[in-house]
Amino acid sequence: MFKFRCVLAMLMAVCLLLTACGGSVPATQGKTVVITPAIKGNSASINIGDTLEIQIPTIPTEGFEWVVEDLDTNILVQEGGAVYAEDISPDSAGGIVTLVFKAVGEGNTTLNLLYVNSASSISSKSFGMTIEVK
Repeated sequence: MFKFRCVLAMLMAVCLLLTACGGSVPATQGKTVVITPAIKGNSASINIGDTLEIQIPTIPTEGFEWVVEDLDTNILVQEGGAVYAEDISPDSAGGIVTLVFKAVGEGNTTLNLLYVNSASSISSKSFGMTIEVK
């Protein structure tokens, strides 16, 4: 009986040590899907937790910015605002605007972006795509 208690006490001590050292299991990170405009249109099929990164070549125009026109926020949410990165190559006249979205719910949605003048709401360009989130 004494041996049994010693073995049980040692087993419990080992379990406690392993539990303390193990910590929590990190949540699985979703994948990042990068989309650039295509002549035939864009579509994507992603999973909940995935990140959708839209990269649009842009020649900056004063007063204009890329904004979300239409988005089902039960399926996809925008993370932050549009970020412009200048192309520093010698022959470049512009750069890339990146918008990031996170898949938060199942379903199908459209993502429509407009390049609008904030003062007049006039749009000079647009981007649209369909997204399926599983």
